[in-house]
Amino acid sequence: MNLVGTVKRGATMREDKNKKSYLSFVMAVNVTDGNGNSKDMEIHVMYYNAKKSDLPLYVENRRIVAQGTLDIHKKGEDYNFYLSAKKLSVKDVSDEDAIVGELQFRGRLKNDDIMEEKIDKNGNPYIVFSAFSAEKVGDKFVSTWVRFMRFPAKGAGVETIKPDWMRPKAHLTVTGDLQVYVYNNVFRFTCIVKGMEEYVKENNK
Repeated sequence: MNLVGTVKRGATMREDKNKKSYLSFVMAVNVTDGNGNSKDMEIHVMYYNAKKSDLPLYVENRRIVAQGTLDIHKKGEDYNFYLSAKKLSVKDVSDEDAIVGELQFRGRLKNDDIMEEKIDKNGNPYIVFSAFSAEKVGDKFVSTWVRFMRFPAKGAGVETIKPDWMRPKAHLTVTGDLQVYVYNNVFRFTCIVKGMEEYVKENNK
């Protein structure tokens, strides 16, 4: 994932449970809803390839580009975001915030009405469906929902992107381009599907 934003809380050096040092700070990426409203996505960044001498680079209000693996965890009606950074840069950073990268998703389809066929502005068919990934928080399970859009190959019919296994409550894995937006002051996630397949749990084989 590539993130462009601003350091919101300056960097400090910390140690993990194995006594290995890493740099820690919070960055903010501004996300809009397309109607002029926006919300800061606060991301907790962990970066191991750093030294104490790097701390002055990541001070509050510094523009930054961060690359790495972004983990999304549900918190109440909103989310916590954590980035395991592989690369950081404060040089030639764009003034425009951005989130660009690939989503790797494993979850389950809805109980009914699992997909809808639509036509884009160029007259091409595609399908829209939603799925959720669940995690346990305390004694309860919480769900993170993603809205997916899948397009057939150029000239192909929509039936080519509706596999037989795609049925209510089916489990699946999906990879694709992640898009983050804000609706009713809550972050929402959309994915343009590149690939997907049914996920069969080991104990079901």
